[in-house]
Amino acid sequence: MRVLPLTVAAALASLSVAKRCMNATVPVSISSGQAVFGNVNVPHTSEEVTAIGQAAAVQGANATAQALTGYHTVKGTYNISTQFCTPHHLAGTNPTVQVLTHGISFDKSYWDLSYDNFNYSYVNVATDKYGYCTLSYDRLGIGNSSHGEPRDEIQANLEVAALYQLTMMLRNGTFPGVNQAFEKVVHVGHSFGSIQTYTLANLYPTATDGIILTGFSSNTSYIGLFALGTNFMQANINQPLRFGDITIPQLEIMLGSTPLLSYLAGLDVASIPPSQNLPDGYLIASNVQAIQSVFFYPNHFDPNLLSLADETKQPVTIGELLSLPSLPAVNAFKGPVLVFTGNEDSPFCGGNCSNTGTSLPSIQADVQKNFPNVPSKDFMAYNQPNTGHGINFHYNTTGGYDVMNEFLGSKDLASK
Repeated sequence: MRVLPLTVAAALASLSVAKRCMNATVPVSISSGQAVFGNVNVPHTSEEVTAIGQAAAVQGANATAQALTGYHTVKGTYNISTQFCTPHHLAGTNPTVQVLTHGISFDKSYWDLSYDNFNYSYVNVATDKYGYCTLSYDRLGIGNSSHGEPRDEIQANLEVAALYQLTMMLRNGTFPGVNQAFEKVVHVGHSFGSIQTYTLANLYPTATDGIILTGFSSNTSYIGLFALGTNFMQANINQPLRFGDITIPQLEIMLGSTPLLSYLAGLDVASIPPSQNLPDGYLIASNVQAIQSVFFYPNHFDPNLLSLADETKQPVTIGELLSLPSLPAVNAFKGPVLVFTGNEDSPFCGGNCSNTGTSLPSIQADVQKNFPNVPSKDFMAYNQPNTGHGINFHYNTTGGYDVMNEFLGSKDLASK
């Protein structure tokens, strides 16, 4: 593997924005205990895919337990697609790095949205306003990272193992192209990325100095809304040019002289990356309405950003969906914790995080009981108003970014 020196890559990546970024493919050798979901077949038909969402939404049922037949160990070397960014002017000598883990339906670009001149970019705010370094990456199985068998290989535990290896590289100064050993590393997740961040902090409490869990709560009663709302399809059918095995010439032959052929006119074929040719079992939100129903709160987002989210959406494996509920109720972590969730979050709050039915101010505030070793002063639950599950897609997102970074600064986790 050949990695561009940070100075060269940074110069190329920072032509239009202030931050300096380096893209690198980083190999990680990992091993993980994984579930064997032998009671569920990898879906092939549309009916079988839909049945997965229906099973997840059944009240009182545990689809994971019903599918589980045993455990096995998965080990191997996988490539992880990463983006490491620094402020345009790195003022201090002891910077803090934030490791950013995206959730289902997106890749690492969730944290650095280029739309509207990067006005929705979390990375821009973290780097150039608050002085942090950031590492975002495509989770294992997603985007430009390695793919694998979708049921018994690409699961949450293996992805957490990859996250741990990336973290240790940052701590010990061996991350490719980055001449820095970081004393302070914090982890920020979104949705499924928050679940992995939570798990990392529990399994390796000293690997992280602080965590931010966005689009998250400990209430899993509404996860079925996510499974149904996405109306999953096979990714290789929904977007065959990105995820199937079809080429542009093949598509032109299939369309023949039909009116649909005109949609290909003027298309820059060279700009389209090779299809990933994903197998069945990689599922994806069916359409723009599905993306909206799960991630966007009506009247509080730019419609063009919704279209972009649909065009750039990413799949999820059946193994990831089945390993979603495997979250320990008590976390061993002792450091600062911020749970940051949109008030209108559907998957984790049922569309209203303020409606608790208790004395708690929000549903996500109940996460505090999962961290018995975290002092009250170091735990914060924040309710972002007028915001759905996809926090980074809403008009008020940059105000939320300030809350997140100022929380870290208040816990002595600012870059220095």
